[in-house]
Amino acid sequence: MGVECKFLEQGKGAEILATGVVRGQEVIAALREIYDPRHLDRQEYQIVDKSHCTEYAVTADEIATIAEVDRQASLVNPNIVIAVIESHHLQFSLTELWQAHLGDCVFPTKSFQSRGAAMQWIAEHRVGH
Repeated sequence: MGVECKFLEQGKGAEILATGVVRGQEVIAALREIYDPRHLDRQEYQIVDKSHCTEYAVTADEIATIAEVDRQASLVNPNIVIAVIESHHLQFSLTELWQAHLGDCVFPTKSFQSRGAAMQWIAEHRVGH
């Protein structure tokens, strides 16, 4: 199926929904949409929901590119927190690789197995909340 983006709370939040077989280029395109300058300044959080993926077909090079896109966005708006919802061990491994590539990126990130836990963490870590 792929990747779908939507904005929440008048752009304060962004959500990436990944379903079915997900390819790296789809994730990169979604991030570029979410980080468009028209949206980036007001963002406070992101939810990356990979819980409905049947296959996360993203290469190590694509994960490095994804991390670099995130790193560049953090230079413009360092106040975004990112919660990743996932359910398969392979996806957790790829998320850990992404987090390792982020390096000095200032975005706080954390993985969850439920949307409720992710939303609670976001509420606790959003700037000004």
